[in-house]
Parts: sequence; C-alpha cells; structure tokens
Amino acid sequence: MTAIEIRPATPADAETIAALHVACWAETYTPLAPAEILAEYTRETRLAQWRETLAGGGPQQPPPSVFLALRDGVALGFSASGAQQSAILGERGYAGEFQAIYLLKEAQRHGAGRSLMRVMAQALRERGIEWGSLWVLRHNFTARKFYEKLGGRKIGVEGAWRGVPEVAYGWRDLGLLIDPPPAKPW
Repeated sequence: MTAIEIRPATPADAETIAALHVACWAETYTPLAPAEILAEYTRETRLAQWRETLAGGGPQQPPPSVFLALRDGVALGFSASGAQQSAILGERGYAGEFQAIYLLKEAQRHGAGRSLMRVMAQALRERGIEWGSLWVLRHNFTARKFYEKLGGRKIGVEGAWRGVPEVAYGWRDLGLLIDPPPAKPW
C-alpha cells in the first residue's frame, strides 16, 4: 500500500475539501444526527465555507491551518486547526482547537488520522499554543476511541451541536501528538 501524503491545503483545494466534507459527514453522521440537519450541509454550502476559509477571509483570524491527506494523488481526508473557538474550553486553558478531522472510511486505520493530528499539533505549536482540544459527538464512539488512543482526555465539559450531545477532549501536551511515545504491547 502506498504511503499517505499530508500537505497544506490551498485555495485551489476548496472543491476537493467540500466534496470530502459532505462524503465524510454522510458516512459518519447519518446514524448520529437528524437527517434534516445533515441535509443543510450540501456540497455548495461546504464549497462556500472552504473557499472563504482557504482564502483567509473567514471570521477567524488568523485563519486555521488546513491539511489534505492523499494517497497516490487522491484526496482521502482533511483537517483544520487554529485558535480556540469555544469560550468554555478557552477558559480552561485550551488555546488551540482541532476544528475538523475527516477521513473517508476506506482511509481509516491506515495512519492518516494520526498523521493529520500530528501536523495540526505542529501547526498549533508554531502559533505558540501548547494545549489543544476538540468537540466530538457523544455517540461517535469510533472517533472517541481514536482520540483516547492518541492521549486525548475527556475534559468534563459537555455541549450540543444543534441539539446533538457532544463531549470535549483535550491534550495538555501537544508533544504527545507530534512525537508520541512507543505503542504499548497488548
């Protein structure tokens, strides 16, 4: 199997990221969120979002760092990290946020997710940020297990995305994502 390549996204990648975003949401969130909410997030709405984000014109300044995961030139996933957007997590010292990480199911469990988390942690550190967090749907047990395996700890803060329960995970040492300790034997 060919290695996964991770590279920074550019404005020219907006269409690719929008298509991935919609496809990953359909694969992951269909059993976890109401259909009427998911139907609002079309390729067109995502394209507008990613064009603005990648052009640096969005509301978040500085804009997030966005990365693409590819195999043989084919995009399999993407991620974004930047300044904390949640007041409650910011108050707890988490200045950075892993804002998005999405991989097609076919690309999961091959190291791409770990690689995306690593480059996002590096990008946060380059901004002088040492603590990072994220929100995940409470019933997305696959993602929660992945974050826990990478050293993420449940922060003890719960929220809701459009009425769907979420939990927060955090890392107080981004170095654990950048240079993780060796895996423990079973």
